[in-house]
Amino acid sequence: MLAIIAGTAWRAAHLDNRPLHADEAVQAWQTWNLLSGEGYQYDPLDRHGPTLYYGAAAMHRLRGGTAEDFDDRSARRVSLAAGIATLILIGAGIRTAGFSTATGAIAVSLLAFETLSSVYHTYFVQEASLAFLVWAFIVLALRRDLERPLLKALCLGIIVGLAQATKEITPLYFAAAIGALYLTRDKSVPKPGFNVLAAAGLGFAVSYLLFYSSFGAHPDGIVDGIRHYFLQVERLTDSPHSYPWWQHLKTLGILETGGPRWGQYVLLTLALLGGITAFRSQASRAHHVVALFTFGLLVFHSVVSYKTPWLLVTPMIGLVLLAAEFLVSLMTRSRLGLAGGVILTGLAISQSYAKSSLALDRYPGDVRNPYFYEQAPRGFLKLPARIALLQATYSSSLNIAVVSAEHAWPLPWYLRDTPQVGYFPAPPASLAGWDIVIWDDQTGAPLPELENYAIVELYGLRPNVILTVHIRGEVWKAAFPPLPESDS
Repeated sequence: MLAIIAGTAWRAAHLDNRPLHADEAVQAWQTWNLLSGEGYQYDPLDRHGPTLYYGAAAMHRLRGGTAEDFDDRSARRVSLAAGIATLILIGAGIRTAGFSTATGAIAVSLLAFETLSSVYHTYFVQEASLAFLVWAFIVLALRRDLERPLLKALCLGIIVGLAQATKEITPLYFAAAIGALYLTRDKSVPKPGFNVLAAAGLGFAVSYLLFYSSFGAHPDGIVDGIRHYFLQVERLTDSPHSYPWWQHLKTLGILETGGPRWGQYVLLTLALLGGITAFRSQASRAHHVVALFTFGLLVFHSVVSYKTPWLLVTPMIGLVLLAAEFLVSLMTRSRLGLAGGVILTGLAISQSYAKSSLALDRYPGDVRNPYFYEQAPRGFLKLPARIALLQATYSSSLNIAVVSAEHAWPLPWYLRDTPQVGYFPAPPASLAGWDIVIWDDQTGAPLPELENYAIVELYGLRPNVILTVHIRGEVWKAAFPPLPESDS
């Protein structure tokens, strides 16, 4: 219980200590539109599953919130909720799957300050929810003490449907999970009958149909959820997020990325030992399943060229479980093993806390930080604050032009209440009439006419990307009038 409270407090303290990532901002915008009454339609080309948006909107409304007060912290609360649910699942739920109470207690203690989970349980993307649903499925599937198999099958189907409506990688994850369960099955147990499979199918269908159809408002989304896979094949082979197989060794801090040493070396070593011991004959089925599933995902994400740090959130939970299982086996051998296990547990937790502090508190926008990916630096928030100040002191609405092939996300999120903003993916023929021009340096050299703007400021958008902000003299003087000349 203390570990769950500590992990929750640690995550809650980091909900708004950095700007939204571009992906977070796009999804916050979609949720904001949903709260504003504009609805939601699944886009198979440029959207993930809808549960994140509906979940964030519902949570905000339950707190009495509206679109007007929906902000960064409000968006990230849904990921925090998934993180808390994961802590509870690991701390209290896994003993029903065949792990000991001690394994659960140690695992949740390791997870409380684990760096990757700490980051993405405070990040408005789908991975926190997906990881919880995948591990909830595995835990429930491993339970054999339930007397109502149809209810269990129905719940398993609902979980898979919710996961599918969370992110489209779900079939691969559940193929790995079901494969691990099948390979470790008790052959004396009869295969599930038609009624059980039908109950699971019903649970899946209800979840899938409700969310992809926007609760009946957009029936085409049901088919689009399937079309997505045919439309995204090209992105898998030609993506700006393609990296060599060893890229995730950088994510885990095993290979250096510059700056401090980022790796949770004690935790990862314990996880490797836990994975090795999983293949002993006396290891439990749950231990086997977690090892097969976790290492299967790690191999998959290494082979597939598309790589981002948040893809490791789900296998990281497995690594934590493997580390905890090894520590329990060590502690139960002898008094010396008990002492060694306690020391190793303390070292792993303290090292994870230190790395989490570096990642979340000191270097959240640093290009060398492997746990973040193209994160906007904290100083970026000075840009929307500057625009708000200039608007408050100017006599009329400012005309703001943003010249950026990618619309300079997350800037549109922070300018959502600014009435007159134009976004240009390429430089327009003329910028006459714009009071402020925000120029993405990826667009090329600024147009010569911008030399007539009196004030130029620079803001970092993300690593190696600079926004040049050109401000007309009269706009600047309204906010910062020149000092009166002295009479002397």
